Amino acid sequence: MTTRRDTLAMLAAGAASLGLGRAASAQAKGELNVIWQAWPDAHVTPIFDGFKKKNPGVTLRDERLPFNELFQATEVRLQSRGPTPDIYIADGPLTASYAVRKHLQELDSIIGDLDRYTKAARDQGSFRGKLYTLPLFSSSQLLYINKKLFAEAGITPPPATVDGRWTWEQVVEAAKKLTDRSSNRWGLVIEQAERPYQLLPLAQSKGAAVIGPDGLTASGFVDSAPFIDAFRWYGELYTKHQVSPPNVFEINLAQELFATGRAAMYLGTNSNMSIFGSREGLDWTVAAHPYFSGGKPVTPTGSWHVGMNPRTKQKEAAEAFMRYLAEPATIEMQARARANPPVIRSVWDSMSDVLGTPGWKIIRHELDNTAVPRPATPGWREYEDILRIAIREITGGSDPAARLQKAAKDIDREMAKYRG
Repeated sequence: MTTRRDTLAMLAAGAASLGLGRAASAQAKGELNVIWQAWPDAHVTPIFDGFKKKNPGVTLRDERLPFNELFQATEVRLQSRGPTPDIYIADGPLTASYAVRKHLQELDSIIGDLDRYTKAARDQGSFRGKLYTLPLFSSSQLLYINKKLFAEAGITPPPATVDGRWTWEQVVEAAKKLTDRSSNRWGLVIEQAERPYQLLPLAQSKGAAVIGPDGLTASGFVDSAPFIDAFRWYGELYTKHQVSPPNVFEINLAQELFATGRAAMYLGTNSNMSIFGSREGLDWTVAAHPYFSGGKPVTPTGSWHVGMNPRTKQKEAAEAFMRYLAEPATIEMQARARANPPVIRSVWDSMSDVLGTPGWKIIRHELDNTAVPRPATPGWREYEDILRIAIREITGGSDPAARLQKAAKDIDREMAKYRG
């Protein structure tokens, strides 16, 4: 028999349930200042419009900055330690630097289930076991092959699968036969010929650790024997073997060499699939990222993430924006617009209509098995800048051992400010 007390209890429970329902469905309100990169409008506006449609009570004021202005402008704003920007886009490897200086809100409790993300993307956005930047999309690398040049040289290219992946030793031997310097045709072009993002996997394939466990020590790592061996090999592409074009450090120029048939092999990011696919008359295919014989396959990964200012005065709206960016539908929208690897596992299946080609199948394998993000260090910018100069000089003929020993000391000196 239902008593009056039972009835009152049920009414109270129902009221509480209704209250929770209203709270759960309540829309965020406020004004968000967002710093974003100035990508083409079609890559940005739909993301913002989707959030505003779901959260009409939030006003978005977005600043879209060119790449060469983005980092400095963001740094100046964050160093003021004010409440804006509420949200900002961040290069993945800068996560540790921003986190250690308390420019990032920890996101684990806001986002919830982090297992939805690929491991590499989650690792790139984490520092000391906590997620601090939200992965937006990722990247991977492929070896692009000019089929016409391979056929003319009588060389069978590597397969468009991870099985039968070439070694770097095989790449060099083929590149020698494919190079014709008199006609400015090169066997191998590296897209980012001085950047650690693309080149650290050379050392890692030989078993090198590229920074100490503390994220602050370069000596003993950047100047280790396998690291030096890898970059001696790399320098010889330009000096001894002369199969790679010297002083090509601009990505657009490197891409143009392959697109115009002046490079037989091209190591570059996944975005080149759409770039080369639109070039009429270019007969190309893809292969998996090479590795050193006796070593292991290692591939670069990581790209843009999004951070939340812990000093924001728009916490409700900022958290709503971060949760929106973590939705599979948002990630799919971004992936379809930019043709970059999705960072949420389920999106690979929902985008099977696009991601079922040999190139994307290789990339999915790499992200699950060989991808290693750039090291988590508060001093990534310093590490990268010093190492870039060293790599550039090695391609010009500098002794790798001496140059990397100097780089290691220079990095350690710069890291001193993060110790203590």
